[in-house]
Amino acid sequence: MAAIRIRPEKEVTMATLPTRHPRRRRRLVALSLLTTLVVVPAAPADADAASALSRCQTGGQADFSDAADVLGNGGGSIPDTADPDNILLPDDAFVVRPLLSDRVRVDLWGANYGPDGNGTVAQGNWPFPGRNQFSEILRFNNKPGGWVGPPEQATSFQGCRTWNGGVPVRLLFAVNDPTTWDNGGLWATNVSIWRASK
Repeated sequence: MAAIRIRPEKEVTMATLPTRHPRRRRRLVALSLLTTLVVVPAAPADADAASALSRCQTGGQADFSDAADVLGNGGGSIPDTADPDNILLPDDAFVVRPLLSDRVRVDLWGANYGPDGNGTVAQGNWPFPGRNQFSEILRFNNKPGGWVGPPEQATSFQGCRTWNGGVPVRLLFAVNDPTTWDNGGLWATNVSIWRASK
């Protein structure tokens, strides 16, 4: 087959295709239409989420890291500011690591617990029933949309997870204690995020 030379300044049309055979001309036109119509699909969002999760699981450098002091009498947040903006985006991978050796005093007599609380499941008169009494609680909150999903114990997010909440969120922490005015101490909590898309 002879090489086809096309000068960039000329427009290629059916009449200008360099061939003497009508069948070959039709094939060239069909081929040019096919190459024009082929669309390369974008990588699915799952690919970005899988990449973020993989980087988290293999110890890759996080795109965002911050620490919060979750106060026994006041909670905390990530980002660690008075009114934080959303930081965790859909499909991002993340870990929440409370320092398990930290203790929060939950009364004036010195009873204190780590972020897992006392191991007793709280009943209906507690702020977060169904979660351990005196434990560190994590709530996902969309600013300005509100709460996303149920409250969870912060220690349940120590392994790499993908955020599937559908909206960007900030991380708000609390203590599962009906009376926090008499509490003291804090739980240092580190949060790392691996972005699904950069």
